[in-house]
Amino acid sequence: MDVVNERTLRDLEYGKVLELVARHAASSLGRETVLALEPRADPEAVRAEFAFLEEMREAVARGFVPGGLSDIRPILDEAREHGDLDPEKLLDVADFIEAVMRIRQELSSPRYPRLSRLVEKISDQRALLASIRRMIDEHGRIREDATPALRLLHRQRREITRELTQHLRAFIDRHRELVQDPVITQRGGRLVIPMKSGAQGLLELVVHDTSASGQTVFAEPATAVRANNRLRETEDEIEREIRRIRKELVATLHAEEKDLLRDTEILARIDSLYARARYAEAAAAVIPVLEEKGPVELVEARHPLLGERAVPVTITFGDPQRMVVITGPNTGGKTVTLKTIGLFALLAQAGIPLPASPRTRLRLFGKVRSDIGEEQSIEQSLSTFSSHMTNIVSILREADPETLVLLDELGAGTDPQEGAALGLAILEYLLSTGATVAVATHLTPLKNFAIMHPGVKSCSMEFDLETLSPTFRVLEGVPGSSCALIIAERLGLDRQIVDKAKSHFTSGEVKAEEIIRVLMEERSALERGRRELEAELSRTKALREEYERKLERLKERRKAELGRELQRLEEELKRAKREIERLISVAKEGELEARRATLRRLEGLSERLQALSPRKTGPAPEFQVGQTVRFRATKAVGVVRAVDAERVEVEIKGKRIWLDPRELEPARSPRPTGSSPPRPEMRVKGGVDLELFVHGMKVPEALREVEAWLDRLLLSGFRVGHIIHGKGTGALRRAIHEYLTTVPYVKRFRLAPPEEGGEGVTIVELE
Repeated sequence: MDVVNERTLRDLEYGKVLELVARHAASSLGRETVLALEPRADPEAVRAEFAFLEEMREAVARGFVPGGLSDIRPILDEAREHGDLDPEKLLDVADFIEAVMRIRQELSSPRYPRLSRLVEKISDQRALLASIRRMIDEHGRIREDATPALRLLHRQRREITRELTQHLRAFIDRHRELVQDPVITQRGGRLVIPMKSGAQGLLELVVHDTSASGQTVFAEPATAVRANNRLRETEDEIEREIRRIRKELVATLHAEEKDLLRDTEILARIDSLYARARYAEAAAAVIPVLEEKGPVELVEARHPLLGERAVPVTITFGDPQRMVVITGPNTGGKTVTLKTIGLFALLAQAGIPLPASPRTRLRLFGKVRSDIGEEQSIEQSLSTFSSHMTNIVSILREADPETLVLLDELGAGTDPQEGAALGLAILEYLLSTGATVAVATHLTPLKNFAIMHPGVKSCSMEFDLETLSPTFRVLEGVPGSSCALIIAERLGLDRQIVDKAKSHFTSGEVKAEEIIRVLMEERSALERGRRELEAELSRTKALREEYERKLERLKERRKAELGRELQRLEEELKRAKREIERLISVAKEGELEARRATLRRLEGLSERLQALSPRKTGPAPEFQVGQTVRFRATKAVGVVRAVDAERVEVEIKGKRIWLDPRELEPARSPRPTGSSPPRPEMRVKGGVDLELFVHGMKVPEALREVEAWLDRLLLSGFRVGHIIHGKGTGALRRAIHEYLTTVPYVKRFRLAPPEEGGEGVTIVELE
């Protein structure tokens, strides 16, 4: 494994996380594949894996489950080695093929282009499936009609058994006094009768068995021997035919072994993707932003093994500061933070989603190396320090710009001064290699180095001095203090002893610790304020979403009510038209007076139809260039600037808009008042939806809708609206964006944020 070695896998508990993910697999195939996932350094391979995973997440959201999968590889091995299989195992193969066919059908969809191409590689095993189902019943037995020969043999056996049974029953009836029990049973595969032991000398019998008491013999009459022989011969032929059928099925299975093994690999990968999609759902995990260069930016990252106890970690380093030094008190979370950084790098490069914010960004590393935890080698007689140093020496040999290095408690385990000097030298060497480095330490010289060096970022773990407990949150840009003296004093250590301890520090050290403490307190206060602000924003967002849901429900109710009203009007129109047709028929046949009465009735119906018809029906009014008109929907007044066959260009407040003439009505020209003060502009906001839904429309149709909607939006007085065009191939979105660049009163437009629809929605702002 090139990206990571065994020591780092053990340090970061990578295998335990794989076990956690593998629990979500639907079969042993998927579980085995998840446990074998390895981090990869190839950017295209990692991105392709996440593209597959994104499609699988959508499939799972739509109810996809790869049910019925089993590992048939042991069955294929047995078939190859022995040339024969129990029918039950052949049924297992049939169940597997049916499960594969269902999975292929469910994933063969334009929604999942990558998964569709993957399942297209699955072989067609319908012929093998049909053979197995035709020859083996649901109980795992060869069907009696599996072949014509077997069907004939079974019929012969039934006929022989029927004739033999009739003969034996007649024998029982004739010799009732010599029969021990009037039943027909079997011994040695032959039909026999339980007879009294004394019957042997009185009748011609062939004895096959005797009871434990010796009072009963199980015998067949001499007259039944030939029929019993025929029955045994027929059963032997049946067994030979069944063995032949089984071998034939196994031979067919063996011929398909190569294709079935490839299908098994494909299904194992599909189940692995399913397990990761289910894990993402259960752990609220996301696919991070992956970059070949750039920083490591963890946002609200939760260590997978801590579950609900995990405190989200937010930390950024790697560009331009390629090294971060994390300081703080013991049990404050430094080691967990280091492990989270390294573990997330490995998981992302293995194609596993991360329990973190979608804003999380990671760069791809060629190598990840760590030195974390207590290590001693009794066999090699190495101390903890020697063991750590041996590992660090190996890391330094491999370090380069493509390496992520994680060092916990650098310089510990030996004399503090020597450890600090050694730690400083190691940090300087790692900086010279260009590696990305995260280090946790207690040593003051290493803290000072982090503060002074421009290529190193200083972070600390927050500690609550009121409760004397760590919060496990990272404070960026602030070095940490061990807080040993403060904690000791809070726990009751005599003040004189604490002061004596402080006297052993130089004045500079005391001042530095005091500055660090103040900075930590201020940073903690800022962090609390930020969290409170985020919580308030979250509540505001929830309220807005609730308002939008209520507004949407109101719109739906209005649409339903409008639909009912339109249906009523349509029925009214139909009745009126039927009445007109009837009156015309009467007028043609009636006398003069009747025709006049019919004409008056038609005039009344005409007025009713005109009242029921929409305004846009009927002839369009004619307007002249320069004429003052009013827009019916908002009562806005403008001047006609151009007229063509079907549209009128109107200038309203300096903006020119093309409108349907039937949406306009004549208006009086505004009279200049000279000395009268200007009146405030009153705009009617109504008659326009703030969202335009064009998803699924053709480009020309959608652009016509967008043009008319923008005009209505401008006239309504609103300045911001949303066009919902969906994601799809992006062709409709690009066409709409190109059109928006040509509209003079569009100030700007942008894609909506992910929580408001992302690439499927464009937000438009008007001048």
